[in-house]
Amino acid sequence: MPTTDPAVARAHAGRHSLVLALALAFAIDMAGCGVADASPQHQAPAAAANPFAGAQPSKQPQALAGRIEERLVAGSYVYLAVRGDDGELRWAVVMGAAPPVGADVALTSTARRTDFHSPRLGREFAELHFAVIR
Repeated sequence: MPTTDPAVARAHAGRHSLVLALALAFAIDMAGCGVADASPQHQAPAAAANPFAGAQPSKQPQALAGRIEERLVAGSYVYLAVRGDDGELRWAVVMGAAPPVGADVALTSTARRTDFHSPRLGREFAELHFAVIR
């Protein structure tokens, strides 16, 4: 049976307002994260797979150097297509920032993988070096 006591009615109204405000704040926060609208064009990007997982460590680090011809950012990783002095194009992945396309770069490859597929980029790499910028 509904109450007619004004103090009880105000307490219930305050609780309902609090619940509504919390629900609205959560909806706004989730909308900013791309979760409220789950349509494909509004989904948050998938987390980048760790390309370093499963890499074969090199017995001896390999020096790579050349000019960056292509640069692909995938989360905290940057994939670089580096054309060496020998004319060969080699792909390397580094963590963090990397120079822009057209820059000369010197890398140290500490591991590599063959037939690597990047789900985030939707791309295959016949050989991928895991490197640090020198």
